[in-house]
Amino acid sequence: MIKNWLITGDTHGKTAQRLAYIKEMMPEYKPEETAVIILGDVGFNYYKNKKDWKAKHQASEFGYTLYCLRGNHEDRAYNIPVGKTIVYEYDKNVKGQVVYDPEFPLINYFLDWVAAYEIAGKKVLTIPGAYSVDKWHRLQNDWMWFPEEQLTAEEMADAEEEFKYGEFDLVLSHTCPYDWMPTDLFLNCVDQSTVDKSMELWLNKFRHMFTWYTWCFGHYHADRIERPGVEMFYTEVENLETVIQRWDDYYDGKELDWWLPKSPNYWMGEGKVDV
Repeated sequence: MIKNWLITGDTHGKTAQRLAYIKEMMPEYKPEETAVIILGDVGFNYYKNKKDWKAKHQASEFGYTLYCLRGNHEDRAYNIPVGKTIVYEYDKNVKGQVVYDPEFPLINYFLDWVAAYEIAGKKVLTIPGAYSVDKWHRLQNDWMWFPEEQLTAEEMADAEEEFKYGEFDLVLSHTCPYDWMPTDLFLNCVDQSTVDKSMELWLNKFRHMFTWYTWCFGHYHADRIERPGVEMFYTEVENLETVIQRWDDYYDGKELDWWLPKSPNYWMGEGKVDV
């Protein structure tokens, strides 16, 4: 039975190392009682060969239940693994459908399109995918690149139709809305005029179609608070309920704990900030 929910950012094939950190530094979270949400670029479905199998096997040995959001550096669950049966099944832990490989039952994938769940009593919306800013470099060097890395126009339209006017305690995405993009973290070697920002621009519109209170995303390789209720994750591991409660308290007028390592990056502005 899952009693604890942790959240972290991209692991890029080194999930076992992240779980080893949890085991050593956060021993109060027993594997059999703890689920870990990874906000994309997990790297389990990247190489499409035995390297992926090894990464899944090493991660599974720790005994934590994993819930993986698809990023841009990995294939969609229905495309992998070749020759195996992928199971779509209702998961009582998240009160929604997930995908998993029966050989690795502890590794679950949120659906490859926008989907709603209930986690720890909270209403949650998951939004997978992003654009790879190094796409052309990958293609030129024959590295892995996945044509279906972003949401399709149809998937975006379906999300708008299904979730407009909805209300969610938490949104989990890989990338973020355009207005929140951390330009200070952009790679200097990448010409931004070549980067497809269509998904971020869509998220900018989509976020105003429903009510949300806390939004967590990965992708940009930093741990910091971007603005009220919006947190970016990379290597940091936090208790999910602590993150949600932090912003519930803020909305109730309580002060934030400014000792948090990610707090110095938090932009308050003057008065209320438009999220």
